[in-house]
Amino acid sequence: MGVSIKFRRGTATEHGSFTGSEGEITVLKSADSADGNPWRLKVHDGAASYTVPTIDSADSLTNKTMTSPKWDGTISDTSSNSLASITGGQIVFADGAVILNNADVIDQAATKTLEAMMERVARKNQMILGD
Repeated sequence: MGVSIKFRRGTATEHGSFTGSEGEITVLKSADSADGNPWRLKVHDGAASYTVPTIDSADSLTNKTMTSPKWDGTISDTSSNSLASITGGQIVFADGAVILNNADVIDQAATKTLEAMMERVARKNQMILGD
């Protein structure tokens, strides 16, 4: 028979009342098991703890770089209103509008702002039309 390892475990309230040692792993008993996963792992660094995401969890990614992500499904807001759907490598927006803030365009391996690219296209059109 194999070796059994048991980690400290507790609720969110219990986890909030202690600081785990650096590198310690604990088990968080989720009060809301609606996602079908009532247990989550937490990794501690001696000052804070970080919940390890699962494949079924809805977690926020802040300041992360994703390499070669594959997207499929529906993009919704916090009220579950459908904003767009991703199908076959295309994003289809629900209301037909596209809003880009601080968008960049890659042009001949150089990154340019969307505004600079639009100015370039306008200049080329002006030269072609002779205005």
